Amino acid sequence: MQRIKLFSLLLLTAFLGGCFSETPTYNGLCYPQTKDCFFTFLEESVPPECTAFAHLVMGSKAKSTGDDIASALFQEAEAKGADLVLVGMARTLTEEDLDENEFSYYGPEYAYSFQKTWLGWKFGFDQLDQADTMSNLGADSLGSGDITFDNSLLIQAVFLRCGTKE
Repeated sequence: MQRIKLFSLLLLTAFLGGCFSETPTYNGLCYPQTKDCFFTFLEESVPPECTAFAHLVMGSKAKSTGDDIASALFQEAEAKGADLVLVGMARTLTEEDLDENEFSYYGPEYAYSFQKTWLGWKFGFDQLDQADTMSNLGADSLGSGDITFDNSLLIQAVFLRCGTKE
């Protein structure tokens, strides 16, 4: 009887701890971890064999360089099994600076062929609309250690899996 009470108490503590946690848990699609992820800003450059499996908005911490942002984005992408990241709109947060990088996921429920099914940037606007001006994050600044973004950025992205055998 004592063991049942102890187990119940531990189980209740674990459930309540999850309810009050500030760190969201990723519940989306994952593949085996990858290495050497790449990025593109052009939808047309996504190879036909790529499947999209995660739509997200990354919030970068304040005072990040382009290299800091790319490293955080690639680390997240590779951990989820992406080998290509399509980067979309980036907007500046001037009212709030983030202390840590944050990732908010918007589906999809299943992986899909990017070339055949991509419907455009239709996610994350609830979050992006809270930001201010468009950012100058682009191919020349993402990955650059010479460019620092004083404010946090909100960045739309899609994680893709391309031709990797399971």
